[in-house]
Amino acid sequence: MNYNENLWDTYTDENQNNIFEGLSNFFYHTAISLGVTSICEAGCNIGNNLASMPRDFSVSGFDLNKHALSTTKSRYPDFDFKLGNIVDIPFPDNSFDLVFTRGVLIHIPESDLDKAMSELMRISKKWIFNLEYYGEDEKMIEWKRGDDLLWYRNMKKRWLKHPVELISNTELPLSIDSSKSKFTLVKKNS
Repeated sequence: MNYNENLWDTYTDENQNNIFEGLSNFFYHTAISLGVTSICEAGCNIGNNLASMPRDFSVSGFDLNKHALSTTKSRYPDFDFKLGNIVDIPFPDNSFDLVFTRGVLIHIPESDLDKAMSELMRISKKWIFNLEYYGEDEKMIEWKRGDDLLWYRNMKKRWLKHPVELISNTELPLSIDSSKSKFTLVKKNS
């Protein structure tokens, strides 16, 4: 998986003021409803999705972007953030009750996607959810940063190839997430 540091540094800088309180609250309430206390966000960037998490939760995240992690660590000094790649996650097996992504798997090339999903399963004790742009055809999305960097994903179809139980696969209301993403929640089979 190729990584363009300049591209993602620019992306990070543009994200600095994009805190979506409704979305962060949704993540918090989802965690509460699932009864979890340890959470990991894959591709956490500057931590916007973690803004509503209470300090008594065990919250972790990882990202490939050093610039983003510097910001995240200063914003949330009580949480644990690591430099890491989604195809080789820097946490041990079964580390977290819940592992999630938001707008991360849409950037993973087809050749690495199954490995990334297997890694998410590996570090999760029980729950995994994704909030990703949905497309049955999984076509490339034209993006201002270039081609072959962004694709629609059908996470339900992809997760059903793994040993999981599908719990939810629904489009979030636009008032929570204006990007028209699908929320896909799965439970690892024991």
